Amino acid sequence: MLFAQIIAFILVMVVFEAYQPGPSELGAGESYLGSAVLLALLWVLARLRVSLFLSRLAGPRPPADPARAARRLTLHLHLAALICLFAMITLMELKAHLLAIPGVTTWETLRGLIAVGLYLLLLRVVWASAHRLEQAAGLPPMTRRDYLWGQARLVAPVVFPWFAVSLIRDLIVHAWPAAAAWLDSGLGGLVYMAAFVALLALFFPPLVRAWWGCRPLPPGRERQVAEAVLDHVRVRVGGILSWPLMGGRLLTAGILGLAPALRYLLITPALAQALDNQELAGVVAHEAGHVRHRHLWYYLAFFLGFFLLAYALADPLALLLAGAVYWLAGSDWGLRLLADQGLRGALSLLLALPLLVLLILYLRFVMGFFMRHFERQADFFALTVMGEAGPLVAALEKIARISGDSRRVPSWHHFSVEQRVQALERAQVQPGLIAGQARLLRKGLAVYLAALALFLGAGYGVQALNLDQGVRRATLLRVLQREVQAQPHDPRLRLNLGVLLFEQGREEQALEQLRLAVRLAPQDPEALNGLAWLLATAKGPGLRDPRLALELALRAVAISPKPHIWDTLAESYFVAGQPQRALAAARAALAAKPTEKRDYYQAQLKRFAQAAGEKRP
Repeated sequence: MLFAQIIAFILVMVVFEAYQPGPSELGAGESYLGSAVLLALLWVLARLRVSLFLSRLAGPRPPADPARAARRLTLHLHLAALICLFAMITLMELKAHLLAIPGVTTWETLRGLIAVGLYLLLLRVVWASAHRLEQAAGLPPMTRRDYLWGQARLVAPVVFPWFAVSLIRDLIVHAWPAAAAWLDSGLGGLVYMAAFVALLALFFPPLVRAWWGCRPLPPGRERQVAEAVLDHVRVRVGGILSWPLMGGRLLTAGILGLAPALRYLLITPALAQALDNQELAGVVAHEAGHVRHRHLWYYLAFFLGFFLLAYALADPLALLLAGAVYWLAGSDWGLRLLADQGLRGALSLLLALPLLVLLILYLRFVMGFFMRHFERQADFFALTVMGEAGPLVAALEKIARISGDSRRVPSWHHFSVEQRVQALERAQVQPGLIAGQARLLRKGLAVYLAALALFLGAGYGVQALNLDQGVRRATLLRVLQREVQAQPHDPRLRLNLGVLLFEQGREEQALEQLRLAVRLAPQDPEALNGLAWLLATAKGPGLRDPRLALELALRAVAISPKPHIWDTLAESYFVAGQPQRALAAARAALAAKPTEKRDYYQAQLKRFAQAAGEKRP
C-alpha cells in the first residue's frame, strides 16, 4: 500500500504542477461550490459502495476472500478520489482561482501544500470507508480514530521528501535569485536532487522512526531472538524497534537505513506476538539478508539512476511530444484544438505525460523486477542462516492466514506467499538455486547498467543535436502563421511571428512582420524593441539600419525601461558607433535588476567597456 501511495502522490503533484489553466469561465464562488459538490459526490459514492459490499457479505453468496475483496474496493475508491481531484483542478477550474492567492505563484511549496491538502481531504473520505470495509471483512479490530491517524502517519514519509525538496529550493531561490536559472536547468536540477536523495537516504530513518511512533522493543523473548540473529549474521543496527503501524495490528517487519548507527529493525507488535521463536528468527534473518546483500544501497542507486534517465530522456520525450503536436498543427481540426483556449489547460498536461509514464514503467518493471528478486534473495539468506526452510515458511503461511492475504496473489514488488514458499522448499533440496539467484541478479544488474548507458547516450545525443527545439519552433511557427491569417490585425501575433522567424534566421520575413507589428501598435514597447533589435543585429545584406534602430530603441526605453530593452538600446548605440553611450545603457540594463541571464548582461557590459576604452566596466 505504501508504494501505491507514493505513485498516487507523485501523480497528484505532477498533474497539479503541469496543469496550466486557461481563462476561467467560472467565478471563484462557483469553482469552490463545484469542488464541494464533487467532494460530496465522492462521499455518497463511497457510502453506497460500502453498503453494497456489506449487503453482499451478509447475502447468500459472499465473496470467497472478503479481505481481498475489501482491498480491491478500497483501491477503486482511491482511484475515484484521484479522478475527483483532477476534476476539481480542471473542470471546476479550482487551480485558476487558487493561483490568485498571494504567494502561490512564486512559492512552489505553497502550491504543493494546497495540492496535498486537497488530496488528503479526499483520502479522509476513502479512509473512513476503508475502515468500515476492513472491520466487515474480519480483519483485526481498530477504532476509527486510530485507523485514520494511522493512515495519516503512514503517508507522512511519502509527503516529507517532496516538502523538504520544495521548501529548500524556494528558500534558495528567494534568498539568491541568481540560483534560480541554474536550479531550473536540467543539470542543476539533477545535481540538486541527487545531493538531496543521498542526504535523505542517510537521515530519513530517524525521521520515519519519529513519524511512525516507533519505540525500542522492550526486553523479552522477541528482543532476545532478534539480537541473537543480528549478532550471528554480523549486522549492526542503531535500534530494534516496535513498529506500531496502524495500531500495531499489521503483521510485518522491515529494516531501514544505510549507516549502521542510523539503521533500524522494525517489528510490529502483532507480528512479534504471532510468531514463535524460530519463525521470528527466520523473519529477522530475512531482513538482515537485505543488509548483507546491500539491497538498500541498490535502491538508492536505482533512484539516482531514474534521475539520470529522466534528465537524459527529457529532450527525446519532448521531441516525441512535439512531433505529435506538430502533426496536430498540420490539420485544420488539430489547429482548432490547439487554438481552443478552453482546451489549452488540458493539453498542458501532455507535457508531463511522458515523464509520468517513464516513472511508472521504471517503478513497475525495472525496480519491481529487482524488488521481487531481492526479496527472494533475502528469503534464501534466511534459509542459509536457519539451516532449513521451515521457520520462514511457517512464518509466511501464518502471516497470510492471520492477515487474510491470499497465498496465490503476487504484487508488483513481491512474489506471492505460495511462490515464496515453493522457492524456499526447492532451494532446501537444491542448494544450487541460491547461487543461481545471485547470478540472476548479477546478470540483471549488468543488463540494467548497459540499458541505462544506452539510454543516457541516446538522450545526451538528442540534447546535443537540439532536435526537439527545432520541432517545437516549427510547430509554433505553423500555429502562429495560421493565427495571423485568422487575425491579421493583431500586433502581438505579428510580433511573436516576427521574433520566431528571426530566431530561425529568416530575417527578411521577420522584418516584414515586425514592421507590421509596429505599424499596428506604434506605442507597444515590445514591438518597437523587437524591430530595433533586428535592425541593429541583422546579418543579411542591406537589412541593418543603425539610425532607425537607435530611434526605435529610444522610443521603447522611454515607454518601458526594462533590462532587455535597455540592452537593445545599448546594442543600437554600439552599432551606431557610440560605444560610450552603449556602455551607459548597458549599465542601466544591469541597474534594472534582470532576473534572468545576468551573465549575458555582464558580458555585454564588458564588451562595450572594451570598445569604449574603459579598463573597468
